[in-house]
Amino acid sequence: MIKILLLSIALLSFTTKAENTVLIENITIVSAHFKAPKTNMNVLIDDGRIIQISNNNLTNDSNEKENTSYDIRINGTDKFLTPGLMDSHAHVSSIPGMGFGVEPMAIKHPEIVKAYFGQQPKSFLYYGITQILDPNPGVSFNHFTSAPIHPDYFRCEVLTSKNTFPYVEKTDDLSRSMFTYLVDENAQATENNSVESLVAEIAKSGASCIKLYFEDGYGNASQWQTFSTNTLERIKVSAEKSNLLIVAHANALDMQQLAIAAGVDVIAHGMWNWGQYNRQQNISKKIAKTLDVIIDRKLGYMPTQRVISGLGEVMLPATANSVEFTPVTPKSLLNWYKTPEAQWFKEELRIGFDGMPDNSISDIFLYGRVGKGKKVIKYLHDAKHPILLASDFPGSPTSANQPGLTSYQEMQAMVNAGLSPEQVLAAATINNAKQFNIDNDYGTVELGKIANLLILKSNPLNSVKAWNSIETIFLHGKPIARESLIANK
Repeated sequence: MIKILLLSIALLSFTTKAENTVLIENITIVSAHFKAPKTNMNVLIDDGRIIQISNNNLTNDSNEKENTSYDIRINGTDKFLTPGLMDSHAHVSSIPGMGFGVEPMAIKHPEIVKAYFGQQPKSFLYYGITQILDPNPGVSFNHFTSAPIHPDYFRCEVLTSKNTFPYVEKTDDLSRSMFTYLVDENAQATENNSVESLVAEIAKSGASCIKLYFEDGYGNASQWQTFSTNTLERIKVSAEKSNLLIVAHANALDMQQLAIAAGVDVIAHGMWNWGQYNRQQNISKKIAKTLDVIIDRKLGYMPTQRVISGLGEVMLPATANSVEFTPVTPKSLLNWYKTPEAQWFKEELRIGFDGMPDNSISDIFLYGRVGKGKKVIKYLHDAKHPILLASDFPGSPTSANQPGLTSYQEMQAMVNAGLSPEQVLAAATINNAKQFNIDNDYGTVELGKIANLLILKSNPLNSVKAWNSIETIFLHGKPIARESLIANK
């Protein structure tokens, strides 16, 4: 008989090999498919999945009674059990403050990059992110999927061309090497580098979706080409044949309109640039008409407010010393942030603002553009349109956004825009699972689903801050103490 382990969740560090059977007793289940939390529940996990949920005593064998043994037995009294969270927009190949791992600043500091990549999966788990969708994985995501423990990983692949963003913005061969699927818009369907052949390759690669960039220039600029209407139509037809969703990078009114016309499935980013309506304080009828199409077509919507907040916060001197970074960021990277070299991205941002003081630049992002994003979120929220938790971590080469922490801050941004804690729970769990067709395995605490779960000290329906009270993370049934994931011990 396997020895029963009576464990105190607060004291145990689950760093050893997980066994098959875990019993969680007397816990309150908080899950988006319940109208109210279920109290005094028992949950039995076996081989990484939930096999029983009941308010009665459970056994791990239908022929045995209450004295059945378990590999791990956890007392959940006064605790809360939730599904693990999903961030459906995170770039695991990008290092905050440096850019993607193949870009120049990262190449200069291989030891810092190695330390960061070693910690990164733990940092996402520290904040309860047990599933990640990476819409632009580049070519170096294996460091993430080969880590001893890491969130379940899903990805899109990017379709771009040598004439369109983001390829056109890159200035060196290493940076350009991130883009494997370069479309020749003039190629016929049977030719290499045609839309049809590249979409078929993406489907064979195991990707869940295609990422398209609808970006003709930062801010009010319009210097870059976008795909032709004909190319976009071919992409849509090919994607549907391969059962691939299309995720659109689009953060301006005209670009979101272009993405909608192309038949995308998900809009990634808030509408921060209202074009000719930028000076208006409230949503115009033209903007509302566009948002109504998003609502009517039930398009997925990723506000990604932390993209803009990360740009504003990097201009503030206190950001580099944030105590919130300590649990999730290696010390070597934290120390680098304080060097003159690490200010390179600040310098790039300053160039676009004609000598404006840093705090004024920060205000433009944190109040002007974030404010526009909040109004769009509220409009969608008032229409009961489901929102997706998607941080776009790190969103740029900003050092202000850190793995896991940015996902948590994105949840706080949702509350600031008017969502209730209950709606944030749905955005971070079932909404993402349904959007990306993985709700048979993820998104709720239900029988048969993968046991990616969280035990919290506080009820997340009372406050979004409860998501920082995580005590234990379950990854495919293996319980991991949050403290064991800390970067700087």
